Amino acid sequence: MEPAAEQSKSAYRIVCVVRRADGNVRAVGYSESGHGVMYDDLWTLEQARHAIEQGHRLYAVSSSTGVEVEIKDVDHDLDDLPTCG
Repeated sequence: MEPAAEQSKSAYRIVCVVRRADGNVRAVGYSESGHGVMYDDLWTLEQARHAIEQGHRLYAVSSSTGVEVEIKDVDHDLDDLPTCG
């Protein structure tokens, strides 16, 4: 018996956030192509957590340094991202 095919892992650039009225993040805008301005779709925080658990790489790029930052905890790593609009 051959091992099951490994599910393809992807990298998603988180480019913006959607905040609730209290200021807390409720969703993230992501880009599959790594584009820094436009987002392809939105994920709830639960969907973003699930993507990380599945082994996908979520990252943001610092606007001041241009350095990629790995997102490990969607509850705490998103404070500096702009609002999706």
